[in-house]
Amino acid sequence: MSRAGASLLILAVLVFTASTLLYALRSEPAALPLAEPGLALSPWQGYPGARPPPVDLPGLFLRPEGLGMAGLLGMTWAALAYHAGRRWFERRRMRLARAAALEEERELPPQNAGPPTPGHLLRLHERDDSLGEHAPLILGLLAGAIWPWFLRGHPVIAFLLSAAMLAGFLAAALRGIRAGSLVQHSSSLGFVAGWGLLVSFAVFTGLLRDRLGVPQEAAAVIALLIGSVAAVSVQLRLGRRIGFSVAVIWGLIGIAASTVTTDAAIATMTVIAIAIIAVALVRVTT
Repeated sequence: MSRAGASLLILAVLVFTASTLLYALRSEPAALPLAEPGLALSPWQGYPGARPPPVDLPGLFLRPEGLGMAGLLGMTWAALAYHAGRRWFERRRMRLARAAALEEERELPPQNAGPPTPGHLLRLHERDDSLGEHAPLILGLLAGAIWPWFLRGHPVIAFLLSAAMLAGFLAAALRGIRAGSLVQHSSSLGFVAGWGLLVSFAVFTGLLRDRLGVPQEAAAVIALLIGSVAAVSVQLRLGRRIGFSVAVIWGLIGIAASTVTTDAAIATMTVIAIAIIAVALVRVTT
């Protein structure tokens, strides 16, 4: 069993958690949207017909103000800590088995020759914590630790890194966890992937709005439609492991609650996305 994979994974989890925690606690003055010449500032200042102020969707996940979204971020950290803790205990268990494997260098006995020996179990699980097994999650965590710091000054770079983070999280969740000859999907990794999907598409929404000039409502509708279809596809592949959909629905409820009084179009589309994902969730659990 390679020690490098599990050790680097634990280090990457610590780096990701520390970076996102520091970003969430970092004080930053909110920039007020500037009004175009001849247009009203906002309807909330007594000027009907003005567009609603931009919604900072990535900020809802990275710098949550309410308990609901703060709980989502905290559960993401907890899911990563749980996954890393399992890897640490597996390393410890294999280390004890290695100490007991007196015949480790002998030829493996046939499977039907009797109970497996410690050496047999060691060689059966020698690929469990290899670097190749954990590489997608490690790369996703490192990208996730970096991209929030580029969000304000370099949004394109931030989006590309967030997409790399999402790719790593999804690859880890869909590949599952190797346990000898078995490969099992993990609800904790699914939860992390669900959070990553929401954050990545939130950045995508801001990019469409700020860089391509797409109206805020249209950008949110595009991102939510693509995201909900992608979420259904992922959940159908994960089967009964529902951590992914729980995280996505949790985050969508937070978006709807945060935008219901400021942008009804985004809140309405979010509710539709929740319904779409809930249908897939019911299908895989019944």
